[in-house]
Formats: sequence, structure tokens, C-alpha cells
Amino acid sequence: MKLNLRQLLADKFVFGTFILTLANLLGSVLNYLVHPILTRHLSVAAYGDFQALQSFLTILSIITAVIITTMTREVSVLSARQPAAVPVLRRRAFWCLAIFGLTAFVFLSAFLSPLNRLLKIGEPSVLLIASLFLLYIFPLAANRATINGLQRFPALAMVNLSEPVCRLLLVVALVVLWPLGLYGAAWALGLTSVLALLVSLPLVKVKADQPVSPDLKVSLRALWPYAALVLWFTALYQFFYNFDMLFVKSFFSPEEAGLYGAMLTIGRIIYFIGGTVPLVMFPVLAGLAEDRSLRKYGVLLKSLGLMSLVILPATLFISLFPHLTINFVVGAKYLILAPYLPLFSIVILLLTLMTVLSQYFLALSRRGGLLLLSLGAGLEIVMLGLFHTSFWSVIYSLLWIFAAIDLALLLLLLFEYRSAKRKIYAEQI
Repeated sequence: MKLNLRQLLADKFVFGTFILTLANLLGSVLNYLVHPILTRHLSVAAYGDFQALQSFLTILSIITAVIITTMTREVSVLSARQPAAVPVLRRRAFWCLAIFGLTAFVFLSAFLSPLNRLLKIGEPSVLLIASLFLLYIFPLAANRATINGLQRFPALAMVNLSEPVCRLLLVVALVVLWPLGLYGAAWALGLTSVLALLVSLPLVKVKADQPVSPDLKVSLRALWPYAALVLWFTALYQFFYNFDMLFVKSFFSPEEAGLYGAMLTIGRIIYFIGGTVPLVMFPVLAGLAEDRSLRKYGVLLKSLGLMSLVILPATLFISLFPHLTINFVVGAKYLILAPYLPLFSIVILLLTLMTVLSQYFLALSRRGGLLLLSLGAGLEIVMLGLFHTSFWSVIYSLLWIFAAIDLALLLLLLFEYRSAKRKIYAEQI
């Protein structure tokens, strides 16, 4: 057993998966520690403002996920075929993205008033403070993608873990020790990734075995086709993750929005626990994109089984002990949410399943699943627009929408599986 364990850990992919999963779990714990602190030191309305700010900025950062996914693949290819081109690509991307981030910050500042009215933020300047992250998050994405593409998994784990560490320290300093309230929480959002950028700078250095030719040119335009597909998926991913919070913030009172934000904080425990599954599954499936066997369906089935093992106990615990969960995570003043938690936990369970299934289609560049997700996004807008008289109507709408999307994705997978099986059988005859 010891020998087998050593052999497994000696495998770069297995070790990288283990270390990144461990860092992701620890980061999720640190991220969640922020919310019990904020719910106890901010008013319900101010916590609703914080959740709206966080959801809005998460949507703005969609482009960083696209950059990381697309550039990671390009760096991986270059490191094998033309290692000298990697630092050239990284430098060009870093400075181009730094200029892009500055432009995005200036553009957002110009539309600050209408955005504050849309989000109903009580303090107008907190959105500008939180948006400071635009100035450095994009060049950080270039560094992170380079580290990932070079398969420096321990270094990537350090960079990923530095963000929740920085956020927690800033919240403790600016909300607890120096009680700035919502302003302190906004500064924590705006500066949360500064430490990650500083940590990434020495880790991203590339030593080429051969000198870099002055004639070597790297085009960023070659990355656009796959980036468009990743952008499509990421936009849908962030929509399903954040739209309900922004919707509630716009159509409900500030106090109700704060309550819903607290309910999301609890429900997303399920989501974050299950989030390690696609992290492991995605690179394995991507490597099987050209494989004509049924192995990829086996990987998906194992991933769904693993997801069930880690998130079903969490869902069951939250459903059976809502009062205990609320007291521990967000505090006693949110106990009014207890009746909603059992059904809402099932909503988040369905959302987690949808994320794993959609990652399958992205890894294999299958557009059919993304089309179904797009239809589901339109359905969510219509359903919430029609039914939003109470928390119950919002929860039931999300329940039926996510269940319908999951069913459609599973039926598409079943159709693909049968088609692939028929082809294999025909080739064997």
C-alpha cells in the first residue's frame, strides 16, 4: 500500500490534482469564514449590499476565467514545442491585460451613478472602491495561466490560496479591528487579489534553455476562437451563480436582499464542496477529446459518483438541521431563513450537478450542452420575471429551472453515449 501511494504521488498529474484540490478546499473554508464575520458586524441591509457588490464584480471578472482557460492551453502547447515563446507570450499578455484593466476601471467609473441605482447600493462610493480590483486582476490572470500551463501545481496552489488569505485578513482588519462597516468590506473586495499578484511574480519566471530570438513573435489573436467558446460557457456559469442575487437585490427590499444573501452563503457550502469535482475531472476529459472509446463516459460517471459522496451529506445536514447551520454560519438574527433552507439546499445541489455536467461539454468542446444552458438562462430570466412575489416563488422557480436543465443535459449525454456505442459496435463488425 505504501509503495502504491508513493507511486501515485510521484505521478505529476495525480500530485497536482491532490495539491490543487487541497488548496481549493482550504480556500473555500477561508472564504466562508468571511461571511460569519460580516453577518455579525454589518447590518442586514449592508450585508445585502456586500453580496450584491460581490456578485456584480464576479460577473465583471468573467473575462479572467476566459483568459486563464485559453492561455493555459496555449502555454502548455508552447512549453512542449517552443519553450522560448512562453515568456514572450506572458509578457505581452501581462501588459496588454494591464492596459485593458485600467480601461475597464475608467469605463466603470463613468457609469457609477446608474450602476448604484440599479444595484440599490446605500453608499455610492463603495462600488468604486470594490472595483479597484479591475486594475490588477487581468495581469494576474496572465501570470496564473502561465503557472498552470507550465504545470507548476504547488506554485499555482500558493497563488490560489493567497487570495482567500488576503480577503480574510482585510475583513478582520477593516471590519472587525477597524470598524469601517460596508466601506471596509468594499476595500477587502477591491484589494483581495493584491497578495496573489505579488506571490505570482517570482513564481511565473521562465528560464528558457535557448536564447530568445529577437525575431520571435507571438500572436494573441490565435487564441480567440477557443476563447469565444470559453467565454460562452463562463458567462453562463456566472449567470446561474449570481443572477438570482442581483435579481433579488433589484426587486426586494434591502433587508430581504440581505436575508437572501445569507441564505446563498449557507447554500453555497454545498456548491463549494462539490466544486473540487470538476477541478479534477476537466483535464482528464480534455485529454480524452480525441478518444473514440467510451472512457470519457466512465470518467464522468466516476465524477458524478464522487460528487454524490461529498455533497449529499452536506445537503442532508443543512436540510435536517437548518437552525444549527444558520447559527453557526451567519448568526442567530438570520433564523427566519430556517423554513427555506431544506428546499433551497436542493436548488444548490441541482446547480452543482449542472456545473459538473456543463464542464463535461466544455472539456470536449461540445456546443450542444452549451446551447441547452443558454436556453435555461433565458428560461430563468422569464420565470423570475413572472414569479418573484416572495422567497418561496423565487426558490420554486430556480428548483424547476435547474431540474429541467439537468434533465436535458442528462438526456443529451444518454443520446451521445448510445450513438458512440453504436459506432464502436459497427466498427467491430
